[in-house]
Amino acid sequence: MQEETVNYGSAWSMQFSNEELYKYLITKFDGNLDVIIRTLSDGEQEVEITSNIPIQFICFDGDNQDLFISFYGNQTSIFVKDEELMFIDESTKDTYTTSDTFQNVVYEGTLRNLTHAEMLTLFAEVITCFIDAREVEIIENEVPCDKQYKLYDYYKPHSYEINVKNKNLDRRKKVFENITINY
Repeated sequence: MQEETVNYGSAWSMQFSNEELYKYLITKFDGNLDVIIRTLSDGEQEVEITSNIPIQFICFDGDNQDLFISFYGNQTSIFVKDEELMFIDESTKDTYTTSDTFQNVVYEGTLRNLTHAEMLTLFAEVITCFIDAREVEIIENEVPCDKQYKLYDYYKPHSYEINVKNKNLDRRKKVFENITINY
């Protein structure tokens, strides 16, 4: 059964429950021997998925913390090898400045029309590209003015090509709106 699209109004669209994080994100990595899941609170204390304490971070490589996701309500960020991919609620993008997004990858797709299940599935697909990453190279390109992405007051949209070095001999490519990941 498909989850209904949520009308977030002025609420933050990325306020996920622990149950949603488990069901739509963590379970996507069941059986993947290269993934060691750790769930952490705001104070970076280990949290059980069934706990009432909100999960702030999910690490996908155990104690290494070279691949993790962080939840801020109006923004979700995926960190890989000290690089940040930002998924920002479009209702708050006008408050972000170039210095907020400087040297970070910013997803320019629309998130507010997605259900929590769809958003978390998107994040899982992106994270999958970085499993066992040894090195990450990001190439940032200006987006032509006639591109479909909205221009904001304080920063300009870009397109990104991310090249991931890992142990995969079979190279793949995934495109997420303005982000292309070669892994």
